[in-house]
Amino acid sequence: MAIKHIFFDLDNTLWDFDCSSMITFRQLYNEFKLKESNIPNAEQFHHVYMGYNDDLWDLYRKGLIDKSFLKTERFRLPLADFGINDIRLSHDMGEYYTTYAPHNVALVNGAIDVLDHLKQHYHIHLITNGFADVQKIKIHDSGIEDYIDSMTVSEEINIKKPDTRLFHHALNKVSAKTNESIMIGDDLKIDILPAKSIGMSQIYFNKKHLLHDEDVDYEIDDLLSINNIL
Repeated sequence: MAIKHIFFDLDNTLWDFDCSSMITFRQLYNEFKLKESNIPNAEQFHHVYMGYNDDLWDLYRKGLIDKSFLKTERFRLPLADFGINDIRLSHDMGEYYTTYAPHNVALVNGAIDVLDHLKQHYHIHLITNGFADVQKIKIHDSGIEDYIDSMTVSEEINIKKPDTRLFHHALNKVSAKTNESIMIGDDLKIDILPAKSIGMSQIYFNKKHLLHDEDVDYEIDDLLSINNIL
């Protein structure tokens, strides 16, 4: 059966999370006067932060920590690495980041061109593990909101990717069949393999050229390549 519904991941698939995050860290570095705390620069602090952030998001996806803990802990840990033990500062930085990052618009190269092309032929949806309030700001401020027919956010139903129930929920809310649907995402284990397991087609956006031995329907390293597939 022909594809009718396209389901995108958001962060690092359409929204350039890494770029937006770095912009926010430069602001945060100045706002909280981190140079005075002997943190050399925003880039180095961001690098340390990202390692902790990835690990904490993995725990959050598994339901082992909650949103509030994640928001503060991902700053408490890198601050501690630089000899700063200040839970109030960690909390304030977490709130600052969550408030300002979604307004620092950064889309993956080619995102608008791909959405322009696809919108002529398909229904477009999002499935994301991000915080609901943050993700809604992102799609509004970036100008992609008008392309999106539906957005399924894990926080709103308390089910997170890679749990296939989230994919079924997203499909059911728009009456989409698995064999009429395709999933596009940058994370093999979180986006692509669960979609494959329930019978959806998949496009793995492997922009970092990560090595793997999984059999996926399509693999690309440039978002614009989608226009040659769909």
